[in-house]
Amino acid sequence: MKRNELEDILPLAPLQEGLLFHALYDEQALDVYTTQMSFLIEGPLNVAALKASARVVLERHKNLRAAFMHEGLRQPVQVIPRKVELPWEEIDFSDLDAGSQETAVAQWLEQDRARRFDLSAPPLLRFTLIRLGHQRFRLEFTSHHLLLDGWSLPVLMRDLMTAYEQGGRGHGLAPVRPYRDYLAWVAQQDRGAAEEAWRRSLAGVEEATRLAPVRAGRVPVAPERVTVRVPEELTAALTAAARGCGVTLNTVVQQAWGVLLGHMTGQDDVVFGATVAGRPAQIPGIESMVGLFINTVPVRVRLKPAESVREALVRLQDEQSALLAHQHLKLTDIHNLTPADELFDTVVVFENYPVGAVPKAAEPADAIRVERLEGRNSTHYPLSLIVMPGDEFRLRLDYRPDLFDRAAAEQIGSQLTRVLEATTTGLDGAVGRFDLLGAAERHQVLTEWNDTARETPAVLLPELFETQTARTPHAAALISGGVELSYVELNSRANRLARHLVACGAGPEKLVAVALPRSADLVVALLAVLKSGAGYVPLDPDYPSDRIAYVLADAEPVLVITDTETSPGLPDSDVTRVLLDDDEVVHVVATASASDLGDGDRLSSVLAAHPAYVIYTSGSTGRPKGVVVSHAALVSFLAGVG
Repeated sequence: MKRNELEDILPLAPLQEGLLFHALYDEQALDVYTTQMSFLIEGPLNVAALKASARVVLERHKNLRAAFMHEGLRQPVQVIPRKVELPWEEIDFSDLDAGSQETAVAQWLEQDRARRFDLSAPPLLRFTLIRLGHQRFRLEFTSHHLLLDGWSLPVLMRDLMTAYEQGGRGHGLAPVRPYRDYLAWVAQQDRGAAEEAWRRSLAGVEEATRLAPVRAGRVPVAPERVTVRVPEELTAALTAAARGCGVTLNTVVQQAWGVLLGHMTGQDDVVFGATVAGRPAQIPGIESMVGLFINTVPVRVRLKPAESVREALVRLQDEQSALLAHQHLKLTDIHNLTPADELFDTVVVFENYPVGAVPKAAEPADAIRVERLEGRNSTHYPLSLIVMPGDEFRLRLDYRPDLFDRAAAEQIGSQLTRVLEATTTGLDGAVGRFDLLGAAERHQVLTEWNDTARETPAVLLPELFETQTARTPHAAALISGGVELSYVELNSRANRLARHLVACGAGPEKLVAVALPRSADLVVALLAVLKSGAGYVPLDPDYPSDRIAYVLADAEPVLVITDTETSPGLPDSDVTRVLLDDDEVVHVVATASASDLGDGDRLSSVLAAHPAYVIYTSGSTGRPKGVVVSHAALVSFLAGVG
């Protein structure tokens, strides 16, 4: 582009840099920041005047002619040529029946959205007029999000229709405040003060708040949508609750989303993105400017379970109000102020811009009716919540179908609605008392997921092991270091040791402590205790001496199984010790019978209710607390694991 063809060269707005990165990241994939807006037009449309009006809009707002350049430059820029051709296309579907017409329009919209803009070839927008029938049209306006935001659209359409009323001329339009004035304002802001404000706000945030799994090489995909309507009564109650707390509806929604994220992630300190208008009141006429002013910034919600909902709302609004003057900072710059590899993967958009009705042509003879239809726009985030205010709130969840399914998105929408309902009825209740489960979900959690009952064999663990030994006698049962024992070898060693333990006083309703390092001997000892009918109490030799002494005094075992290396480190006690590597014990055990034990070989019969082992936990008082597990419970647990 020659110098005399240029009208201006401008820096990028804060969000433009991020969007440019995503648009260039994979130029073969779908550009999710290609947006579409559709308008239904009925009446005697003057097509030539409408096309001329679109040309007026393109000439009037210089930044709509921007091309984005980055190669060979230290910083990307937007280059504004003096003139560009108006991209205008006309399509005729009027000869199709209603069903075929609907299909044709839908297919065209998908194809149009898939057509990427060349960011270096302006303008990054196009108009398409589709004829549907006699005096019935669709005007499709496709643009790249780099050019303009949602607030700008009604401003642009007002200019378009005003020019149309004048036959395609823009003489009656008010002067335009140039977009460069906003960019100049951004450049004048105190960057250091903004960074310090965000640093304070995000202090302590070290990990991301993620709902979606992290997947390397994830390519952009078109999102799917779920829309939840908030009934008029609840919408009115939310408005009253916000007013009563002195906060905005936006704050109420952000707090609710934070509560839901905390519930879904298990975190009590969550972060998500929020789209802010980015139109500073210091610039006169900012509300009627066209361009990309919005920015995405983090919102941090610290959940304090004992805090009242009212207090949480006021605190959140105060925290966000302190950042209003600093929302111009780029998200990447804000992110760099934290150690987190990522901050969030969900974003909340509260559509508080003036949509209004599209102006109609003034002359009755030439009157046309213009109705705005739902458009298509999206973000690169896995999940976006778009809040559309009105007499009835609409909560739209845009989700990546490769990361969430429709049922999951609908459940999130239902849970968010329940949080909003609870907000209106429990302002003075604690944040930690929110109930996010519906009847079906509560039944699933409390009944279905807890339905773990199963048939378990009416035998003891030693009998199960003996059955397996008979089935696979020579298969490897235990490998520890350089020791490998088959089932029959392990069973025989345990039987011999069990008989010696019985002779020393071990039996049903008695406990035997085991203090051995991790080894094959440890497994043999535990199995031998169970075969004797006693329950075992594991002792970690590395535990402090006073803890081991407490366990021995509390459990009152009849024996302690250990070895000559471990025994000296155990605290003194009156409990008889069986040293597995003592020569006399080795001889006695080696000469004992290797056959399985029956009740006649034990001190008494073993019942399923008898203790199988006792495990000591730290306990709420700091002292170890013993938990007794019966033979039946042990078999049931192992059957469930199996």
